Amino acid sequence: MICFFWWMILLGKSSVQLLAQEMAEMETHMDIGVSTIDITPDHPIRLAGYGAREEKPSEGIIHQLNAKALAFGRDDQGPSILITVDLVGIPAIITAKVTKRITEQTGIEASHLVICASHTHGGPEVGNLLNILQYRGDSFSDSLLKLEELVEISRYTERLTDQLVAVALSSLADREPALVFWGQGRMGFAKNRRTEGGPVDQSFPLMKITDPTGNLKAILVNYACHGTTLGGDVNQIHGDWMGVAQLMIESNHPGVVAMVSIGCGADANPYPRGKMEHLRVHAQEVADNVEQLLTSKLHPITQPPSGKIKWINLPFAHVPSVPELISQTEDKTVRGYYARLALDRIARGQGIPKTLSYPVQTWTFGNEMAMINLAGEVVVDYSLRLKKEIGANRLWINAYANNVPCYIASCRVIREGGYEAESSMYYYDKPSPFAEEIEELIINTVHELLPSSF
Repeated sequence: MICFFWWMILLGKSSVQLLAQEMAEMETHMDIGVSTIDITPDHPIRLAGYGAREEKPSEGIIHQLNAKALAFGRDDQGPSILITVDLVGIPAIITAKVTKRITEQTGIEASHLVICASHTHGGPEVGNLLNILQYRGDSFSDSLLKLEELVEISRYTERLTDQLVAVALSSLADREPALVFWGQGRMGFAKNRRTEGGPVDQSFPLMKITDPTGNLKAILVNYACHGTTLGGDVNQIHGDWMGVAQLMIESNHPGVVAMVSIGCGADANPYPRGKMEHLRVHAQEVADNVEQLLTSKLHPITQPPSGKIKWINLPFAHVPSVPELISQTEDKTVRGYYARLALDRIARGQGIPKTLSYPVQTWTFGNEMAMINLAGEVVVDYSLRLKKEIGANRLWINAYANNVPCYIASCRVIREGGYEAESSMYYYDKPSPFAEEIEELIINTVHELLPSSF
């Protein structure tokens, strides 16, 4: 202690002040890396998101699709990577492959990697069943994909895996000291699509990344709304309102990388919708909110995220027997088609799962903000409940994260029934709606993973 005192005297007052300033700056800086890669299919490909879309590959490109990555923290802190993708969803198998390769090359584990899909309905098929199920009036056609279509989808998903690994590693290589801030605004174009005037999450969280001198480097925003501004009649590749919003933000701030993740908007659609002009209307609202938040007082984030992840089993309400499935095949809706798929699997010696393995992930940026990453198409009740129980002022929720296995309905929505709770499950190749207890399982797991300060 005495030695330190004499050392400060020898340095002189100005040197001590400079040292103190540098130490203070080190405490507020965080190493951040940003990267982007074009993931637009290079050939016509079947698009995902609408069962009623025509049975043919895409016919042109409205917007390019991208994957973008943010890397947080130095190597000695244990870095984390957040990736956004302009896709309807990210299958667990792709997330697992990307995570395995990144872990092998960098040591970063699954708890510190998240992939968030924008849920655009104008992106390529990446492994779900929607293109096999063709809705025509009151019945379904179960015609298989053409061989050349299946080959193109397989080629795309293999290339996508390589691209996601590449953009993640590039963001790590790009890391340099930065300043990170966050805040929240509100937007209003999302409307509950189940009930007129029903609940929606209007919060609009924003993360701002600048270099140490304040020059803007990247922006991450989030809103809880479906990517369904354009309907299934549009058979061109596009990023919906999320894609246009990114383009608009980047146009307003040349050289900046804009990223969009989606909150618990599984039961919310954008309004108005159906026309190309509506894309710009919604994107403009996003861009205007970004400009307002960038000039407002934002909260500093000084620590990189500490990540935790846990897989839990979500039980289905009922697993049908073979006699029940046989009877169910007479149903002319998607429920009957699911029964045919299930009977085929059973005949091949495979079982019908009783539960869904579901990842719940939390990132805590010190005590300054908690980011919750939930898989699937999560309905708004989860967001509203978590913000009530934990506090909306320190909470950011990403849905469509790490996997999109199906809709994640709440207890209320399961009791009400309807598309999100019931018929969508058969689209996603699930045997039945979930049991009502899944809401408590997910909420309790979030609380378990978060530190006591939250």
